[in-house]
Amino acid sequence: MNNIYKITILSVLFLGLVSCGDKQESLRIFMWTDNIPLDVYTDFEKETGIKIIEDAISSNEEIYAKVKTSGGGYDIVTPSLDYATIMMKEGLLAELDTTQMPNLTNIDPSIMKHVLAIDSNHQYIMPFAFGPTIIAYDTTKVTNEVTGYDVFSNPAYTGRMLLLNDIREVMGAALNYLGYAIDETNDIAMQEVTELLTSWKKNILRFDADSFQLAYASGEVDVVQGYADTIIPSLTEEKKANTKFVIPAKGGMVWVDSFLVLKDAPNKEAAIKFINYIHRPEIYARIMDHIESLSLNVPARKLVAAESPISYEDLGQSTMLTAISDEAMTIQARVWENIQAQ
Repeated sequence: MNNIYKITILSVLFLGLVSCGDKQESLRIFMWTDNIPLDVYTDFEKETGIKIIEDAISSNEEIYAKVKTSGGGYDIVTPSLDYATIMMKEGLLAELDTTQMPNLTNIDPSIMKHVLAIDSNHQYIMPFAFGPTIIAYDTTKVTNEVTGYDVFSNPAYTGRMLLLNDIREVMGAALNYLGYAIDETNDIAMQEVTELLTSWKKNILRFDADSFQLAYASGEVDVVQGYADTIIPSLTEEKKANTKFVIPAKGGMVWVDSFLVLKDAPNKEAAIKFINYIHRPEIYARIMDHIESLSLNVPARKLVAAESPISYEDLGQSTMLTAISDEAMTIQARVWENIQAQ
């Protein structure tokens, strides 16, 4: 074997070993179930070489618990604005340079103002999606027109309805329904909200934040409090045609889910690239077509093909779901636990 041939073989072997030893850059995301289609992740990987690893979440409490205990090895988590606020105040988030994410200028200013009221220098909370908390009902099973939370007081549908197992969503809706602020704690308000939620609880099958969309899609229940973008992907075309989505006339809430990069994130640079990528109008429009939701990315609105069952005008007087004080949370949690225990 001549020397040139030996060198060539050794070079190939060396390159092979180096290649085998290289580990592909990855980004681990804690994302709401089925919010981002897989082809968006695939296209990001093709463009950047960064592989996305997604774990599905079902509640803000789940996100917060994992981040508080260990961070879970995640780079990006996606809680709602109220929990994002808590995590920011507790020093759990990385400070980001938004000049590296120019596509964030595509976000609707009417949504961004709520973020800036909390994160004034816009260093931590990067909005991902928004929408109302809705009531969905099957028009072939529910004979009365549903306009809001009054339906949960109707014994005609006992055992055929679900409310979210989410203190902020349910307690906030009930307080709002009664005309109180979502951070109210006075004794009279707490007594009234206890009576109202107790009456609702008598008629629902259960509180459910994990599988409410599946319970509705399967016909286990006919009325459900939840999120249109979570419910719609679970429905058949027939079921979707028979479903009406309602923003409650009283007690309506609007949520904002955000991209947060954790302070101890293994790959912050990849996280920044991903957030900026998602807010490209053509990419964001693909996500909205997938979940048939409202776009907080303004240029993407012209590119969205799917028709959302909810219009921007429908949001009306809905209240933004934001964080409340520790004292208010403690008092409301006590009320919530008592209701759950009944």
